[in-house]
Amino acid sequence: MPSQSELAALFLIIFTYAGVAVGYVPRLRMNRASIALVGAAGLVAVGALSETQALDAIDLGMLILLAIGVIWLSIL
Repeated sequence: MPSQSELAALFLIIFTYAGVAVGYVPRLRMNRASIALVGAAGLVAVGALSETQALDAIDLGMLILLAIGVIWLSIL
């Protein structure tokens, strides 16, 4: 039998994927990015991920690439 924290993590993952698939949460005014952020924070909050694991999952190369793209588009 799964523990309560495992069930909470499973619940969070299912609803995060469903929210990202739909693209928004109407009454909460959340888009895909905010849904993913809340899902990740929820996984850390219920203990499914440690803070170290969450920080290790961040791809700094992609963040730098996105920042360069935003700066480049703002110049044009």
